[in-house]
Parts: sequence; C-alpha cells; structure tokens
Amino acid sequence: MSPVASIRLFEAEPDLARYLSQEDRVQAAQVRLPTIELPTGALNLEATLMRRGAFAGLVLQGMVVKSMRLGEHAGLRLVGPGDILSLTSMPTSMLVLEQECRVTVSTHLALFERELLVAGRRWPWLIAGLHSRMAEQTERLTTQLMICQLPRVDDRLLAMMWLLAESWGQVTASGTVVPIELTHSALGGLIGARRPTVTLALSELTERGAIMRQADGWLLLEPPRAPEAVQSDRSPPRFRISLTGCWS
Repeated sequence: MSPVASIRLFEAEPDLARYLSQEDRVQAAQVRLPTIELPTGALNLEATLMRRGAFAGLVLQGMVVKSMRLGEHAGLRLVGPGDILSLTSMPTSMLVLEQECRVTVSTHLALFERELLVAGRRWPWLIAGLHSRMAEQTERLTTQLMICQLPRVDDRLLAMMWLLAESWGQVTASGTVVPIELTHSALGGLIGARRPTVTLALSELTERGAIMRQADGWLLLEPPRAPEAVQSDRSPPRFRISLTGCWS
C-alpha cells in the first residue's frame, strides 16, 4: 500500500453534509480523512481496516468486487466510487460456501476512523448523512436483486447496465457510457445467469443496437424495458410473513 495521505471529508463524499446547517457545514468541512491505496488482487478487508483502526472505508476511485458462491451458483456485487466498505461482526451464512473480496483496478479508500467519530460527536447530523448514504447503497443492492428476477436474460442485462450507469455512468453525445470492464462470467454473477446464456443475450442486444462493447466498458443506446403499469383496480400484492420463536 502507498503512504497514507488525507482528503477533506466533503471532498470525499459531499452528501455527508446533506443534513448539516450552513454554519456547521463550513466548520465540518475542515475534517480530514486518511486515505490509502489498495493494489489489485485479493483483499482482506477486515485486516486492512483493522490495521488502520478504521471501521469502514469510502471508495474514492477504483472498483472492488465482492463475490459469493452457493453451490454451483456465484453472485457478484460491485463496490465503486461513492460506496462504503464496512467491517461486520456478523458471521457468514452457513449457506455460503465461499466468498472473496477482490480489487480489480488500483483503488483508493478514505478511511472512517477516529477523526469521523470525533466529528460525529460535534456534528451529530453527520451520522445521519452517513446512514442515508448506506441506505442508498442498500437500495441499489435491492434493485439488483429485483433485476435478477426478470424472466428474460436480455432484460436483466440491459437493466443491470443502466443500474450501473446510474452510479458510475457518463452521458455523452453518442449515448451513456458505463466505464466498467465486465466479463461475461461477471455479468452472469450480477444478474443470476450462466455465462453461455449471457453471451447469447449480449449478442441479441448488440445486434439490435441496444448496447455496444467499448475498449474500457459499454455504451448504452437503448433504455431498459419500461415496467408494466399496474391496473388502477388492482391492489398491490400482499405477503403474509410470520416469525415465531424470535421474541419471548
């Protein structure tokens, strides 16, 4: 890892200031977070954070891939600029056979450690901003889960590309660029499909001009399929969920 530098808190993540008053925002803007560079390859996130006394890290640039395997099925989650990597005390589910965290390109993290905790005591609404940022990250993961339930693989792929574009895309005169290189296997892990099926779906999307492969990512030319409108006389689905033996 490179020598530790630092960055101002709101340069790292401006949205953390969303609930602060203007006066508090000016004062809290002086808080600095230490930064580290992660080399490409396997990442032991817990050891990396604990070695610095940090409880989380904000991705400034780069990309981290978190993968899990359940039997023959693998799933992926992309963690990129603006996302938070955090320590967790929860044990891995017994359903997960293996999991891995890998840095795909040189990645920089801003570390959340004592400096942020001290700032949170002085400006408590910073913690609210941090909580909202984590909630948005969870919402994107939930959307990815819903995309995996679409029946057509080509719809899943196009929807996933646009989901990635919402976070890291760039709008150009030619279309929306997703500057992320993804193999067919990686795309399959993101949408819950096998590589051969992904290859066929990508061919179909390319032939109809929906997407184009570029040297450093993808160019999106067609919006995802619009969700079907719910009839006004239909009630939203209701689910019955019962938990027993959890509380006494």
